[in-house]
Amino acid sequence: MSWQEMQAHAHAGTHAYVPGSPHLRHPQLVERLSRTFLEVVDDTREAGLSSTVLDIGAGQGDFTVWALAAGCSVTATDMSRESIGVMEERFQANPSFCAVLDPEGSLADLDSARFSIVLCSSVLHHIPDYLGFIEETVLDHLEPGGSLFAFQDPLWYPRVGRVNRWASQAAYYAWRATRGSYARGFSTVSRRIAGRTDESKEADMVEFHVVRQGVDEIAIQRALENRFDRVEVERYWSTQARSLQWVGERLNLRNTFLVRASGFHS
Repeated sequence: MSWQEMQAHAHAGTHAYVPGSPHLRHPQLVERLSRTFLEVVDDTREAGLSSTVLDIGAGQGDFTVWALAAGCSVTATDMSRESIGVMEERFQANPSFCAVLDPEGSLADLDSARFSIVLCSSVLHHIPDYLGFIEETVLDHLEPGGSLFAFQDPLWYPRVGRVNRWASQAAYYAWRATRGSYARGFSTVSRRIAGRTDESKEADMVEFHVVRQGVDEIAIQRALENRFDRVEVERYWSTQARSLQWVGERLNLRNTFLVRASGFHS
């Protein structure tokens, strides 16, 4: 299967997003990210733009609700037909919502449509060429003066520091030990420790950040600085278990980032 097919298959059927998604699971993290998103909405309104949002890789719409609650019109895309079906059922009564199946991850079905905000929630680390995707695909659908908000992507491992990296791995494995499917988990972890990649395995090809050492937030920032008036990168702690999320935040650990760019000029 292609990586697009693996992505769609991995998130098909009854896939539960929330248990493994700290940005959807932990109230304090949800509050922080939703507050930042509302600030992005304010930025576009102050720029005189309508509040139209392109939510790329929206999953089952767990963050889309914040955009709709803010009074935005939302076009949500996903590679999984099942996820699109969940969102259509979930938001069917809201005339400000539209779902678009995007099996290739190319946004081709949007044609020349442009939006005041492009939202990428836990998306970039799933894409092999995330810089090319941003520069050659995402920005083609952003209105002049608009904003990009991407968050919940892992920091570039070589830059994150030994303490942060060790803590992040330890927290993940402690949580993973409670999730079952031990044979599959052991096989996946063994390959990662050995530095091997099996292109036939979803676990290797869906979570690209593990096999390529995270996402280079500085490279993204530099790529955006030529196209936006303002670009900000914020680093924060994110892990699945609630108790370990609490500990990491109080120890001021960092393993995840968001990028907020405003004032787009084509």
